[in-house]
Amino acid sequence: MPHFMKIKLGPLLRAIRNSRHLTIKDVATKAGVSSSLLSQIERNRISPSLDTLLELLEVYGVSPEKFFKDYETMNRVEIIKKDQRRVYQRKGFKYETLCGLSQSKGNHSFSAFFLELAPGQQRGDEHDGHLGRELGIVVNGSGQLIYGGDVYNISDGDALSFSSQIPHVIKNTGENLFQAYWIVTPADGEDYFGEGNNI
Repeated sequence: MPHFMKIKLGPLLRAIRNSRHLTIKDVATKAGVSSSLLSQIERNRISPSLDTLLELLEVYGVSPEKFFKDYETMNRVEIIKKDQRRVYQRKGFKYETLCGLSQSKGNHSFSAFFLELAPGQQRGDEHDGHLGRELGIVVNGSGQLIYGGDVYNISDGDALSFSSQIPHVIKNTGENLFQAYWIVTPADGEDYFGEGNNI
C-alpha cells in the first residue's frame, strides 16, 4: 500500500537543476527570480507560486506533466508484505515481485523480484539482450550465468551484476532449488514476468 509524504517540491527541483549542471544564479537569472527565492524553494522554506514553478520548469526544459509524474513517484513509499507479493509461476520457475508499480515508472525505474528455478531450468535468452543493467544475489542453490560466450559458476551468497545488452541466461545446474533476489534497471515496460524470456 502506498504511503504519501507531505508535499515537498524543493528536493525534486534541486535534483533537476543539479542534473543540468546549473547554478542557482544561472537558473534564477533565466527564470526572472532572485537567487534567494530559488534557494528557499529548494530548501522547502517556501512554496513557489504556480507562475514561478512553470518558469523554472521552462528553464529546465521539463514539461509540467513529466514533473508531477516524477514528483508522484518520488514522494511515495510502497511496502509490499511477504504474503502480498504478486506471484508469476510457470513450469519450473517462479517470480515474486518485490517492488511497487510506482518504481517501474520514471527516469530511475527498476524492477525487483525473487526468482526460483527448479533443477535443470533456465531463464533468459542466449541470442538477444535488452536495455539496462542487472544485479542478482543468490540465496540458495548453484547455477550458471551464461553471458555472451562466457560461463560463470554461481552459488549461495554470490552477487553478480552485468549489462543486460549482452545475451544472457541464468541456469540451475544443481540438484536443489535455485533462489535469488534480482533487480533490473530500467524497468522500461519490459515484461519480466510474462511469456517474454527477459531476466
